[in-house]
Amino acid sequence: MLEDCRTVQGWLSFQALGSLVPRSFVMLHPIPGLTHLMYLVPEPVPAPPPPKAPVPREVSGLIRVALDSLFGLRPITQLNHRRFDASVRSHITARQRAGDAGVVKLISCHVQMHEQVAEAFGSLRYAGTITAYAARLGESGGTWRMLSFRVL
Repeated sequence: MLEDCRTVQGWLSFQALGSLVPRSFVMLHPIPGLTHLMYLVPEPVPAPPPPKAPVPREVSGLIRVALDSLFGLRPITQLNHRRFDASVRSHITARQRAGDAGVVKLISCHVQMHEQVAEAFGSLRYAGTITAYAARLGESGGTWRMLSFRVL
């Protein structure tokens, strides 16, 4: 039972709860027939988010091969046509950097899974600058293939 309820500059202080609660979050409703008694209606609890789909190991492997090839840590010949689309190979070939220019550090990698498609994006540090990348991968016949890859 709430023992002490007082207003302090737009906040309601409940001694029983031991904390200050914003007035907009607390709604006291009168009990019909009893004008001096009120009850506290709790806010509805939002539904938990749906469980995340697991990310297949091939997805992270393809992203790693693409980034390594882009920065000269792997040869371009490892981008075969069965696993990498032609647009991915041409983008990596056009933006390829020499491997001795510095250390590449992956800062973040986020993957969103859909039915048979994975969308990946993240950021990395290279030669003192931070840049972003985005990739789209698709599965067909049990094999994952990189359909699109861009370094911004």
